[in-house]
Amino acid sequence: MNRKIIVALDSSSGARSVLEWTLDQADSTDEVIALSVWNVTLLGGLENPFANLHDAQVEAAARVNRLVEAVSRSRWDNHRTAIPVRVDVRHGDPVAELVDASNDADLIVLGNAHHSGLGELGSVARAVIRGAQCAVAMVPTDDEETVGATS
Repeated sequence: MNRKIIVALDSSSGARSVLEWTLDQADSTDEVIALSVWNVTLLGGLENPFANLHDAQVEAAARVNRLVEAVSRSRWDNHRTAIPVRVDVRHGDPVAELVDASNDADLIVLGNAHHSGLGELGSVARAVIRGAQCAVAMVPTDDEETVGATS
């Protein structure tokens, strides 16, 4: 099908189900990109966050790579089609980065943990839906604890 699918992954426990859902929808000819956006203002608790930017970038990339590897290994163990996933980790505003990524994508997949109440979208999801230049799929998650929100 040769689609470009962006799956937005944050550090919530719901990120795994969002990635799994995306890979279940993808074809082996699709380009799947696991996009994680982190922001120094979302890290919190750091006395001098700018001294730790490199370490935060490395940790964000490692976290996403571990998740992609775990989900890919699970698919392999269950004899499911292997879908290649490219990891893209960015520092910036989650909404701006996701909307920018939508410019040449066919689909953006977001998780929705109903932070505002049952059936309501979080602020990032609402903003991405308004600004995206491609289709947006929302995957419900049970996660209540999102850090570095991209969903």
